[in-house]
Amino acid sequence: MTTRALFDAALAETQAWHAALPAVSGFVAWPMDLTYQDRPPNTLSAAGLVQTAPGGPTPASTPLLSALQALAPHLEWRHTYSADEVGQHFLDRFGWFELAGPDGHFITHQTRITVGYWGAGLHYGRHEHDAEELYTVVSGHGTFHLDDAPDLELGPGDTRFHPSNQPHALTTTDSPILTLVFWRGEGLGDNPRLTQSEATS
Repeated sequence: MTTRALFDAALAETQAWHAALPAVSGFVAWPMDLTYQDRPPNTLSAAGLVQTAPGGPTPASTPLLSALQALAPHLEWRHTYSADEVGQHFLDRFGWFELAGPDGHFITHQTRITVGYWGAGLHYGRHEHDAEELYTVVSGHGTFHLDDAPDLELGPGDTRFHPSNQPHALTTTDSPILTLVFWRGEGLGDNPRLTQSEATS
């Protein structure tokens, strides 16, 4: 299968995932302005971990997981933060990419769709952003924290909504987690910001 075919397959599985989860299809419509953008791959350790240690999926999430695993070596993986901010241990077990969005492998200005991976035993500190966000879990599990709301332990098929500029965080314990995330509203092209307490700790 060609690289472009792998991207198209992953996008098709993402669209099926979007349609299958009412919380997601109700959060944002599937974008109708998608245009493929050829981007050189940027391989981080997360690419290999997604292939070898993605955490447990469910039968419903396995097709999406398999498509993302096949695509992993060809993606422009990114790190939002520096080692000074979050530590090298964190960066060695973390990575994300923008499948679709203003700066994604597929360009769209109607939403942002990212995939994030965190290894076991990590804490992603409190951060925020202007855009509203809906996390979905593809494989593995983790504890999602949101200021002024109960913690939620989420696994495959579960979702968590984060309002605009509402600090939130994520903790993994005995399992990694692979997530597919949808954004809407203002600031689609902006990266998350660590809260002041996290940035100065």
